[in-house]
Amino acid sequence: MLELTRWHTVQRRMMPRELAPWLSDTGSLTRRLKRHNQVDFSVQLLGNSWIKPLTDESLALQVPLSELSYQREVLLMDGNNANVYARTVVPRTTYMALQHRFNQLGNKPLGELLFTDPTVVRGPIEIACLKPGQWLYEMALLEEPSRPAVLWGRRSQFYLSGKPLLVNEIFLPALQRR
Repeated sequence: MLELTRWHTVQRRMMPRELAPWLSDTGSLTRRLKRHNQVDFSVQLLGNSWIKPLTDESLALQVPLSELSYQREVLLMDGNNANVYARTVVPRTTYMALQHRFNQLGNKPLGELLFTDPTVVRGPIEIACLKPGQWLYEMALLEEPSRPAVLWGRRSQFYLSGKPLLVNEIFLPALQRR
């Protein structure tokens, strides 16, 4: 795989114009997609497991590179079209303190948990241009028929009861075609 993903603070001059509103929006992506979708919004659970986070995820969360974290991967759907690949990384200490909240998610959007709890705090949004060979690019497109030259994504840390988790959201070609 290529070098680490380079995450940057939100700067409009770096982003494609059509994706800038999506990448920089600090509100709930779930709510925005529900308004945007032409068909029904749904969450397709791809999997959840205990794995080592990517190096840049470990560094962002300040967890040891060898420590396993709970990871959840989903596609945010518009009917049969995937608009967003989302990967959430939950450090062990966060998971152990709040596991009842993660175990009940299933096909429910994480955004409903994060944006309905008044105690949740969101950290700054970071953006990245992902290229073929980078892990997030490859995972986002596993079930996609097309392979664009680049994908754009964003990530944020959220704090539930002061405990961190990292949410990566990668915007897929179907969202840009609309």
